[in-house]
Amino acid sequence: MLVSWFMVVSLVLASCAPAEEEEVVVVPGEEEEEVPVEEEVAPPEKEMIRDSLGRLVEKPKYGGVFVYCASTPIRGFDEANTMSYQAYANKFTNEELITGDWTKGPTGTNEISWLAGDFALDAEIGGVAESWEILDEKTVRFHIRKGIHFALNPASEASQLLGSRELNAHDVAYSLRRHFLTPGCYMQAVHTAEEQKGWDAWAEDDWTVIHQWNPELARVIFEYSDFCAIVAEEVIEKYGDMRDWRVSHGTGPFMLVDHVEGSCTTFVRNPDYWRKHPLYPEDTMPYLDGIKYLIIPDLSTRLSAMRTGTIDYLALEWEDAQSLIATNPEIKYFEYPTSSRAISMRMDDPAMPWHDKRVRYALSFALDQQAILDTLYGGRGMILSAPVVPWAEFMDMYTPLEELPKSTQELYEYHPDKAKQLLAEAGYPDGFSCKVVTYADYVDEVSIIKDYWEKIGVDLEIDVREFAVWTGITQRKKQEEMVYPGSSGVGSQPAKFSNFYSVGYLNYSLVDDPRCKEAIEALDKLGWDYYEEYPKILKDLFPYILGECWSVLMPGRYTYKFWQPWVQDYSGEGSVGYYNGVNWINYVWMDEDLKYEMTGRR
Repeated sequence: MLVSWFMVVSLVLASCAPAEEEEVVVVPGEEEEEVPVEEEVAPPEKEMIRDSLGRLVEKPKYGGVFVYCASTPIRGFDEANTMSYQAYANKFTNEELITGDWTKGPTGTNEISWLAGDFALDAEIGGVAESWEILDEKTVRFHIRKGIHFALNPASEASQLLGSRELNAHDVAYSLRRHFLTPGCYMQAVHTAEEQKGWDAWAEDDWTVIHQWNPELARVIFEYSDFCAIVAEEVIEKYGDMRDWRVSHGTGPFMLVDHVEGSCTTFVRNPDYWRKHPLYPEDTMPYLDGIKYLIIPDLSTRLSAMRTGTIDYLALEWEDAQSLIATNPEIKYFEYPTSSRAISMRMDDPAMPWHDKRVRYALSFALDQQAILDTLYGGRGMILSAPVVPWAEFMDMYTPLEELPKSTQELYEYHPDKAKQLLAEAGYPDGFSCKVVTYADYVDEVSIIKDYWEKIGVDLEIDVREFAVWTGITQRKKQEEMVYPGSSGVGSQPAKFSNFYSVGYLNYSLVDDPRCKEAIEALDKLGWDYYEEYPKILKDLFPYILGECWSVLMPGRYTYKFWQPWVQDYSGEGSVGYYNGVNWINYVWMDEDLKYEMTGRR
């Protein structure tokens, strides 16, 4: 099995290499030529410097190829025709007006986790825009940085067309308009026709861009500015779009030089990249020579690749994480809570049993949260991580379980007798039958809920659908009664609070609550003060939502990020900025000497 695995990984890596190079694979067990033993040389002392935060740290080194591994392929290369957060490659090759501040994340001051992909205005810095100013209640002027050039990528036809010309305000305005006005694009999908009114962007001159929206949505200008990859108009005019990877072009830290569908995507360092590293202002980014983005669907193969140092990073759920920790204690990891999953009940039909609040409380009392946490997640999690997940940037709106009203705390305790009593009071002394729609990944979790509910007389039918079918049902809100996983709140996107109001994309309970509606209306009136004020409104609202129990919550599980010990200046970050994929790779460096010492490979 081990020999077979080495052969599979070797073939995947070989598919990423230039055609003229041959990769020599040595299979364990083959006879190797004897190599003279060299005289042992003491490793050189580490060179230490002060970073921009004044900390004494090892001086980063240039070089190395980061091998990233995912289970699903890159969905596309054109953000106007692919959901932006699925166009992962663009986060290496292209830039945006503004971006997240790496120094405020865990590798820096730890003011923000950079796990959410959510937007935090006080943690944003200039990207292509060196500065900006708010002109009025609906208008922002961005000043475009001079001296940024499109990368001269020998593997891209589009790059040859551009000839490394300087980026300007016209590129930015064109990209914004294309990103917003292309039929079927993400921005049109998430904003109604009424909301789209009042939006516009144009170049005021070669170095300034005006971006405008109506006052209620003007704040989204900043989110959009950290969401839209800047491209060149003449490329789109010639090729029509960027769906073909060979049309890739941008000003980012890496260049896309090869793509094997469903196997591997290869990036190399942009030698003319302009940006200095935020922690090491004397060094130009990136430190890496390149990135290999591997697609390995099989989990056991990904685990083996991590154990042998063939890949540099892997995300895992708790069970496989504990196994990897036990077998490879040298590998670094980060453990963090994720949002509680939930079973959401339709609240728009008064005939449903759970329209009575007592029934909803009974269904929650029937679950032994601690036992579920211990058996389902090995005790690695927390009883309550909703309506917002307790990460650093959200703590000012998160209320710990022990600080909630006593009646709400009881919802997460095990009270089967009280559950039966409440059902009887609500007119269901013998319980009732109900149905939940889910898909294969969650059958085990729903089965646990089913077993607990049976003890109080509630018969839960599990309707298992294919993922695509389940998605279609939930997006159209066509579930008959319940859905799992449903909405446990706003999770890692509190700024997108609408999941308990009729327009909410994740409003699986179909709640149309007056108090939530009032909160949304208040948020819409905040204008430019939104990001400063919305945590106060949600801090007050979330205990109310938990008390209403529109969704029955499961415990919040921990999840894990693993990285090899030679990956330096990384602390578990995710999207640095708004939905920027795994762009944290742009900031790290590789200790090639340590990798060679541990694996015999560079």
